[in-house]
Amino acid sequence: MSRPFLARRRRWPLYVLLVAAGLVLAAAAGLVAEAALSPQRRENFRLPPVSPLPGASPLSSSGSPDRTSGRPLQVIQGRRPAAGGIRTGFPGTLAGAVSAAVQDWSWIACDLDPAGMRMVGRVITAPSWRDGPAELAAGVRGTRIKLGLTASGPVPAAARLNFDAVEYQVRDVGRRQVIVLLLAYYGFAIPGHQPQVETGVYPATMLRAGGDWKLGAPDGQDYSWLLARPGSAQASADGWHPLYY
Repeated sequence: MSRPFLARRRRWPLYVLLVAAGLVLAAAAGLVAEAALSPQRRENFRLPPVSPLPGASPLSSSGSPDRTSGRPLQVIQGRRPAAGGIRTGFPGTLAGAVSAAVQDWSWIACDLDPAGMRMVGRVITAPSWRDGPAELAAGVRGTRIKLGLTASGPVPAAARLNFDAVEYQVRDVGRRQVIVLLLAYYGFAIPGHQPQVETGVYPATMLRAGGDWKLGAPDGQDYSWLLARPGSAQASADGWHPLYY
């Protein structure tokens, strides 16, 4: 399984759970594939685009980031290593929050081991999301079933999942929390399935806890209408900003 955030950057010849016609992945309690494989139509309405947020902008005392130029945001790694290659200790900046979201989704989207996902969940979820590790593990079991695998047991050696976040925007910025949206490529190659890669919107509720950014329970909002081709004029109009590594 590939996590480009941790080992940049592997491109698929074809990071399928979402199709350009409108299949969207939503992080509802970690049910990755189950939500992704349900078709959703892009609605004919727009919210005001989010102002560009530079990666180095700290959260101010008023709970709002500095809003300067629309330059890309650099994804950074957490300062401290944890079990299994996870990083913790992301700084209390917008860059820290977005980077933590990229890392968390890289694990959630690419892990097919329920027990391993439960362990990952203990590291990345906020204390307020008490059932987070269990719900993420349950999501992995649902993902396996949707991909034609058994709910548990060894992962086929030939199975490959890839998550590649390329653009971001934020919602509901507060002093200790922010909704991070990622526009990403997500693909899979599973024995018995045709390898595919498509684009989706991936939300993450990031909470500041214990000097780190942690993943909170999903906010239940549907962001599928923001689905757009990365780098396109539509993506820019919808408030998406590039990520670089």
